[in-house]
Amino acid sequence: MPTKYVEVQGYATYYHYVGRTTLPDVTPDFSRGRKMLFIHAAGSNGNTWHNQLDYFGVEHSPIAPDLPGHGRSAGVEGFGSIREYADFVAAFAGTLKLGPAVIVGRSMGGAIAMDFAIRYPKLVDGLVLIATAAKFAIPPDRIAGFKAVAQGRAPQAFMIAGFSPKTVADNFNVIRESWMEQIKTDPRVRYTDIVACSEANLSDAIGKIKKRTLVIAGADDDTTPVSDAELIKRQIGQHARLEIVADAAHNVPTEKPREVNAVIERFLKSLSGRTQA
Repeated sequence: MPTKYVEVQGYATYYHYVGRTTLPDVTPDFSRGRKMLFIHAAGSNGNTWHNQLDYFGVEHSPIAPDLPGHGRSAGVEGFGSIREYADFVAAFAGTLKLGPAVIVGRSMGGAIAMDFAIRYPKLVDGLVLIATAAKFAIPPDRIAGFKAVAQGRAPQAFMIAGFSPKTVADNFNVIRESWMEQIKTDPRVRYTDIVACSEANLSDAIGKIKKRTLVIAGADDDTTPVSDAELIKRQIGQHARLEIVADAAHNVPTEKPREVNAVIERFLKSLSGRTQA
């Protein structure tokens, strides 16, 4: 999968894409099919979308950046709010001259996508929200745990939380892969991301979203449970539909990539020939 750096708001921003490689200062061709902009979860990076990029890259133009401070992008700490991340995504899209794209986000990335859709609707062709919430319910002790790791007072935790019992029992390689991606981002960034998520509340604002929206939830997700997805669907209303994936939890795109890709593909086909506000 090709990767490239681009300067955005003073950050050397690393991103993954599909298609022909180009010279370092030449933007790749994103004209095939629909442009799809994938936004990763807290403390994560763009490579976690590799199952989706490989699949959709056959007919479309998927792009997945590492947000500042994450993965291989520049920066030593995360942003302080979901709003700042959404503004950065808008700047990234503008730098690459993407125009309207289908915005796909998981967890924190889903919150960023919602804020982005509210404030930058002209840049949104459709919205896919995966394992996310309009208001995250993060226990204080979990936030304290991330802070302790960031301060060097506790070792970095490698947990099976966020995965379905089915994944734990039958596909532990997916969990190992997640742990390998986790160590690519400094624990301080993981902590500030969790704080940003805990302080965000888009519950009322998402009613302003008028773009067609697909909400995907893992049936076994206890981080952002199905009830969070149902609230998002209810608040967005007639423009949204909900799909629940069995035997998957908070990491549903990596736990059940085939099912998630199929659901998203049907959604993309439903966008054809439709105009949106």
